[in-house]
Amino acid sequence: MTDLILWLLYLTVGSWLILGGTIFAYPTVVRLKDQRHEFSWVVIIPIFLFAVAGAIADIIFNALIGTWIFKELPRLEFRWQWAFIKFELFTDRLKRHHYGDSQKQKDRAAIWVWRVNMIDPGHV
Repeated sequence: MTDLILWLLYLTVGSWLILGGTIFAYPTVVRLKDQRHEFSWVVIIPIFLFAVAGAIADIIFNALIGTWIFKELPRLEFRWQWAFIKFELFTDRLKRHHYGDSQKQKDRAAIWVWRVNMIDPGHV
């Protein structure tokens, strides 16, 4: 049982670190692209790998911490025609609750919306 708790703790902390790096890196990449900077493959490959790791970290963070914050399981959308499963990201859940009908969920989402928008204005 303690091994399971330690693994969940490792996944949570690791996801938080990767997700934090992705949140800080994304606005920088967008700003550089807006300034017409060209990226070589030496830069594109690490950015792509970091983005994939960030998406996986976001899914794990949403499944663990998002479930704890909002007291509900994340939504999964199954698209059988493409054999594809769409996982809900933490930002998707924040938007759903921030603009939703439940005042209790709006209150829970409010602090996280503020945190995300402080890092990347207008994200949520």
